[in-house]
Amino acid sequence: MSGIYSDEFETNMNIWTSPANVKETARKFRELEKANGPSNFVMFAKKLMPRPADWADEYGSTKGYNDWEKHAAGVPQVIRERFGSVARENFQSDNPLPMVLKIGINADATYDVHVKNFIHEGVEYIGVVWLCPNPALKPAAQPVQSQKVPA
Repeated sequence: MSGIYSDEFETNMNIWTSPANVKETARKFRELEKANGPSNFVMFAKKLMPRPADWADEYGSTKGYNDWEKHAAGVPQVIRERFGSVARENFQSDNPLPMVLKIGINADATYDVHVKNFIHEGVEYIGVVWLCPNPALKPAAQPVQSQKVPA
């Protein structure tokens, strides 16, 4: 997930949840939940950033936009719920805090999410580090065994 979503997606999410924009983003989240019932981050991200260009990777590919639901569904439910509950609780509050999202590659082959409140330049933030499985640790493909064809 990190190779696809760590560039424009991460940048744009951080703009939407910056101190200047978090209240408007929270308002949009509450409206979405009011209209559709409890929301999830997958649905909210697509509503917040409806243009494929908002999802471009470092090479300019917008493939992540079309594959978002599939990739998000591959993230373990406990990880999705942890991130979703942090975002929902924040966006539902009267004074939502700005958030900083950082997507990276984990040391092992698992997903993980870390949440940490911190203060930067006198402003309290919610920091979220979303770690995706290390692709270097995925099982290597088995070599194809050649078969001799009788002459």
